[in-house]
Amino acid sequence: MPQAPLRSRAIVITEIEAMGGAERSVLALTRWLHGHNIPCHVLTYADHVGLAQHADHPLPVVELRPTMRARHKIASLRRYFAARPEAPHPLMSGYQPALHATLAGLHGFHCLMHDTPSLFEDPAPPSFKRRVARVMSDRIVAHGLRSGGRTIVTSEYLRQECRRAFHVEADIARMGGLRGATSFHPRHVSTRLQMLSVSRIESNKRIDWILRALSALEAAHPPLSSRVDWHLDLVGRGSALDAMQEIAASLGLAHRVRFHGYVSDVDLEQLYNRAHLFLMPAVQGYGIPAIEALTRGIPILLHRDSGVSDILLSTPWAVVIEGAEDAMLSGLNRAIRNALSGAQLNVPPPLLPTEEDWAERVVTLCRWL
Repeated sequence: MPQAPLRSRAIVITEIEAMGGAERSVLALTRWLHGHNIPCHVLTYADHVGLAQHADHPLPVVELRPTMRARHKIASLRRYFAARPEAPHPLMSGYQPALHATLAGLHGFHCLMHDTPSLFEDPAPPSFKRRVARVMSDRIVAHGLRSGGRTIVTSEYLRQECRRAFHVEADIARMGGLRGATSFHPRHVSTRLQMLSVSRIESNKRIDWILRALSALEAAHPPLSSRVDWHLDLVGRGSALDAMQEIAASLGLAHRVRFHGYVSDVDLEQLYNRAHLFLMPAVQGYGIPAIEALTRGIPILLHRDSGVSDILLSTPWAVVIEGAEDAMLSGLNRAIRNALSGAQLNVPPPLLPTEEDWAERVVTLCRWL
């Protein structure tokens, strides 16, 4: 097992299973640390995606590789930090790392709380056994979060969730768009309207809301397609992918909706470049893709249940919907009208947080300077 310097700052991800928003935010943080000559490393039980290969800077990844049973995982975490008593307090990337750190007896650790339990529970009502297990897990996590470290979130919504679930006062560090070719340019719609959604295809992303709203607009008089030749690109994979493809087919939208699955960064940039409107009605702790769309000059539709809506409530660059699915149709219709008319083009884009500002605030809160 590779070793990191004893004073290196550890960022813990229990298992690296996909390149999602949490993993990309860790890359942003380690990039900032590397650029400021502050030693750091990622600690994980197992890295299934080769995280270092996705970094544009040297990134040590330490894999503990325990037997994949909970008590063995936690024991390996305990041993690792017991051997590094003088190391700075580590940063846990998410709920499960905070849970394991508490069970391992760590105190004073910091936590990036990307999502709270209300955001990753199954939509079906949990069984009594699962409810009890969740309550116990929340109590354990709360104990660890109150042991002296900082809990860091990206939105007011998540700060309120931390108060409710863990009785801790979290600090807000708003995430910016992730590094890439993010040149801003206005989007003028002529005869074709290209819409885009980028997310994991899960129930909380509400892709079905988008599809049913588009179907309703096609069923209207006149249909949307008589006003503009519209198309929707959906990027991402997830457990609801097959179900969403079936919905699109059943609604007669298969010829206008394309599911791309996972795409490379180069291909994703091409999809962003041709998009006129970004759709994100998800319930989520933040919503980095919305920031990435806006930095490219793409107006967005999002739900108030996305934490990033905190900073996008007063700009024509964003249509923010609230409430249940019935709000989606009118919201999408308004967003499309705005995109077709270029309503946002005469207004400066909103002032957005940056990746570097976020990383510096996290490092400062963790006292890692």
